[in-house]
Amino acid sequence: MNQRIEIIADHREIPSGVPSALSDLGLEPEIKTLKYGDYIINNQVIIERKTKEDFVLSLMQQRLFVQVANLRKNIALRPVLLIEGNPYITKHDITREAIKGTLLSISVSWQLPIIFSSNAQDSAETMALIACQNLKDDFSIHRKGYKPKTISKKQSYFIQGLPNVGPKLANALLKAFGSIENIMFADEQELGSIDGIGQTKAEKIRAFISFNHKTK
Repeated sequence: MNQRIEIIADHREIPSGVPSALSDLGLEPEIKTLKYGDYIINNQVIIERKTKEDFVLSLMQQRLFVQVANLRKNIALRPVLLIEGNPYITKHDITREAIKGTLLSISVSWQLPIIFSSNAQDSAETMALIACQNLKDDFSIHRKGYKPKTISKKQSYFIQGLPNVGPKLANALLKAFGSIENIMFADEQELGSIDGIGQTKAEKIRAFISFNHKTK
């Protein structure tokens, strides 16, 4: 596997077997205590992993949407919900309509992608694929038809044109460096010191800024 791939696993995930399965694939996860989510891939994707039983139980105990809301709060990371197994077939007494409605609410209303896997091994393989595809997606820039009015909002909008930089990170960069010019001249270490960026994003931003069309 590409050495640039970085996966952080929450320490509570060790009994699931997923971290060891990742290690078997050549991806040795760094074990930490995560405030939200269970896995962070390349400092860009955050994954909440749930077995089918835990998914339904968290719904019944009204924990699920709190966790979903916490995942959506972190603008710097792309949230994904990974469900192991078929949530329609569990030991819990809950209707199919309730499960379906919940899945639709998460994917449509909360705009949070849902991925299904069959077991821990399949979950690890899925994360490995996400990690590889994420590395190939070097300059994923999403621009909308929004037209800012004030100079500060125009600056923020401009900075959001950098790879994997959303509104929150754009404002953090402007606050830290003071101007667009200073951001453009910042090196990888300076960029990586900003909370939410890290080394991988800093490399992509620096590569994007310094790309020379004459030597392409």
